[in-house]
Amino acid sequence: MPQTEKKSLPLIVRIIICVLAAVIFYIFGYSLYILTRVQQFVATSTTQKIAVTPPVNLPNLSNQTNILLLGSDNDQKFTGNPLTQTMMIVHIDYTKKEIDMFSIPRDLWVKMPNLNTYGKIDQAAEYNGIPSAIAVVEQTFGIPINHYAWVGLYGFIKSIDAIGGVNIDAVHPVLDNAYPTDIGSNNPYGVQRLDIQAGMQHMDGQEALQYVRSRHEDLIGDFGRTQRQRQLLLTLKQTLLQSKSSLLDVPQIFDSLKGQIKTDIDPLIAMQLATFYITNKSTIQQKQYTLTPGEYSQVGNSTDGQSIVIADPNTSSQLVGKIFGAKAQEITLQSLLNEKGIQP
Repeated sequence: MPQTEKKSLPLIVRIIICVLAAVIFYIFGYSLYILTRVQQFVATSTTQKIAVTPPVNLPNLSNQTNILLLGSDNDQKFTGNPLTQTMMIVHIDYTKKEIDMFSIPRDLWVKMPNLNTYGKIDQAAEYNGIPSAIAVVEQTFGIPINHYAWVGLYGFIKSIDAIGGVNIDAVHPVLDNAYPTDIGSNNPYGVQRLDIQAGMQHMDGQEALQYVRSRHEDLIGDFGRTQRQRQLLLTLKQTLLQSKSSLLDVPQIFDSLKGQIKTDIDPLIAMQLATFYITNKSTIQQKQYTLTPGEYSQVGNSTDGQSIVIADPNTSSQLVGKIFGAKAQEITLQSLLNEKGIQP
């Protein structure tokens, strides 16, 4: 029998196959490239979990995760460990599908970690940096901190700029006649007038920092700034989830943030957290809490004349217990009842 002649594929089909093969190899190669950049970013940003010694054994709940978010004014004025101007705990309950944000006022009066002295909670980091910040939260509130993430002023600006800015709906004007000029200025101790009008507006990194950092003229002082910080965090999350940026943007984002963030969250944990949120975002309940004045705290003075926030032991411990459980409520109550150095 005569041999059957094999038909060759049409030219257009062969071209398409070659193009697809090239695209596949490009994606594979670029993915390896991105993975390398991720590893480089992680190497400059992550540190080992910081061990602290709380006064009692804290509960280890495998179905919950507490992440301490810290923001510092590490501008040109600081040479040592900067204060933590922002302290917020993101509490994730995988079983209940809940994400709670618990903001701690920077002027809250507490016992300094492992010391027989009292001060504002933002001063704890001055002693030993991030370990002291973690310790003061665990010892004051009985909240086990599983992970932390720290960002300074420059890292904050770069992280916002890296995603193209954010759209913020300013609920009321932010006016500040003494906003510090300590970023990229010849006079880090200077001040300027800040005027952010109410309404929806697009902010770059510098503008977003001004929005969440200003507190001098806010009607409710530092608590107003806390609300703006939580608002930005939620806006930032939505911006990232809805972003149309492609993989091509990833290396530039990593480059902009390299060395600007400190965290013990490795890529695997970050992927788990992201997967939990993305796969459950339609059913997740999100709540925000802070020790607002009147119900949970009051503004007062320390015996050395500082203006401080004094937490109410009963209502504050009940709030902490609602979020973090009975053990945390018990520790919070005892630590707040035993405070010293407050003017009667």
